[in-house]
Amino acid sequence: MSSGHRAVVVGAGLFGLAGAWALSRRGWQVDVLEAGPAPGHEWSGSKGGARIFRLGYPEAHYVDMARRAAALWLGLESATGRHLLHRTGQASLGDGNVLEAVAGALETAGVPAAWLSPAQARDRFPLLATDGPVLFEPESGVLAADECLRALCEDGDFELHTRTRVTEVLEHAGSVAVATDDRRGLEADVVVLCAGPHSLGLLGHPGAAAAPPSSPQVAYFRPRHGHAGGQETAALPVFIEWGEDMVYGLPVHRGAEHGGTYKVSHHTPGTPLGLHRVAHGEPPVPDDAALLARVTGAVRRLLPSLDPEPVATERCVYDNSADGDFVLDRSGRVVVGCASSGHGFKFGPLIGEILADLAEDAPPAVDLSPFRLGRPRAN
Repeated sequence: MSSGHRAVVVGAGLFGLAGAWALSRRGWQVDVLEAGPAPGHEWSGSKGGARIFRLGYPEAHYVDMARRAAALWLGLESATGRHLLHRTGQASLGDGNVLEAVAGALETAGVPAAWLSPAQARDRFPLLATDGPVLFEPESGVLAADECLRALCEDGDFELHTRTRVTEVLEHAGSVAVATDDRRGLEADVVVLCAGPHSLGLLGHPGAAAAPPSSPQVAYFRPRHGHAGGQETAALPVFIEWGEDMVYGLPVHRGAEHGGTYKVSHHTPGTPLGLHRVAHGEPPVPDDAALLARVTGAVRRLLPSLDPEPVATERCVYDNSADGDFVLDRSGRVVVGCASSGHGFKFGPLIGEILADLAEDAPPAVDLSPFRLGRPRAN
């Protein structure tokens, strides 16, 4: 039933679609305005077929949020019949201090995890080479990112308008309006800004959280000649090597672009991007030879069964904050959800519910103090 409230959501990436999905389920009339040609387009931070879903964080609040998000992803699976969350388990290795913090946060939350010696890790994951202890999380895995976007569109009840760029957000007494580049204007009770790195500029309140977007290097790999192909890559778990570079890898589900390969990248920000590149849909930045060498070097060290020559490469877009935490807040009649900082996808439907809570001025299910606009600037 209609609540009689109207929202305009700016941006049809994961955060925007999740917010529209959650609001429409609460009876709001929702219009989603997307500047690109479709959700998951080339300049979208939500593009591609695979994202890591992990429970393991050093921070307890992220562990709690991931557990809440898992239940919502499974509910979305049931509602749409799409297989969204593939449980592969995750092997975390690298910096021992970080691994201890992750293990402590998981234990406090009651999340299953097990320490594996190097020999036990080799026995359990013969395709993953490591000479140090491994923290294994059996409940972690891979989200079929493309299917997740489709599921939110199917289960939500909202109008999606593509190729519609918002140029201004204007608050009035009792309402808020957005202006678009085609000279249209839409009035609403609340505007939800999920336009990635453009969000804070439209809000006019960059705050302490602002940081420029960047473009890490991604590569996709297949097994060496004579190995089993996609079946073998599917047998690999997700891995994260904690450290200065924070390299990670995950299998890509069949049916997605690059399906049957193993995706490897680095979490540290890559090439800085000017906002004009993203805003005007300029061609993606080319491969970065140094970053690509970092990725292929990790494959040689950790995944010797894979051919270190990638079968495909791409650059992704990170919508960053200065401290790596998201921005989830409300200012007047404008709600903002952005700065996913390369690790926000796993929380998608939970972020949607939080944005809906903010729109309704209701207490959210989680403490938002780490995500406020006015939080202290990171050192």
